[in-house]
Amino acid sequence: MALSENIKARRTQLKMSQEYVADQLGISRQAVAKWEAGTSEPTSKNLSELASLFEMSISELVDPQTYAEEQETQEQKLSTKQRNAKMLFGRWGAVILMNAGWDGYSSGLYGTDFPYYWLAILAVGLVLLFITSKDMGKKHRLEALQIILGLSMIFSVFFLPRIIPLEQVGVTYLLADVITAICAILLSLKYWRHIWKVK
Repeated sequence: MALSENIKARRTQLKMSQEYVADQLGISRQAVAKWEAGTSEPTSKNLSELASLFEMSISELVDPQTYAEEQETQEQKLSTKQRNAKMLFGRWGAVILMNAGWDGYSSGLYGTDFPYYWLAILAVGLVLLFITSKDMGKKHRLEALQIILGLSMIFSVFFLPRIIPLEQVGVTYLLADVITAICAILLSLKYWRHIWKVK
């Protein structure tokens, strides 16, 4: 759509007369009529004032199709960022919930005979781990270091507390949690934050 058509369409949409537009811009009604007829074009100053009067950007007024495409691209980028942020948050949530759920269930530190809610927390963590792993697999091919760190993290969650030769159960789980955190941090620094860019 030509600039002349855009001006006329927007003025009509806002129910403004040519006289009103001319008064607001401090020009003659004939100048506005010429813009709409396409026999002349507004100066850059007039164009800026016209865009302000029409409550739109200059690029939207001059080339609405390109503006709409740019807006759609920006919205897609924002949507991707939001999704990536959710995935990265979900990955960390999976590690924390999985670790907390298994620790709570297997350690018996919390004095309950039926610690099934810890299994529920573990299950939520495993579901998040599955969802984020599936998404990660679509965007990134697993590397040897990533596999080693991932398996080390899972091993430290489920098995390490049972094989550390310490009598104090709390210290055993603390050491396993520290190793889990180190693995998760290394994975995030090397892989996760690059797979799901949020900047």
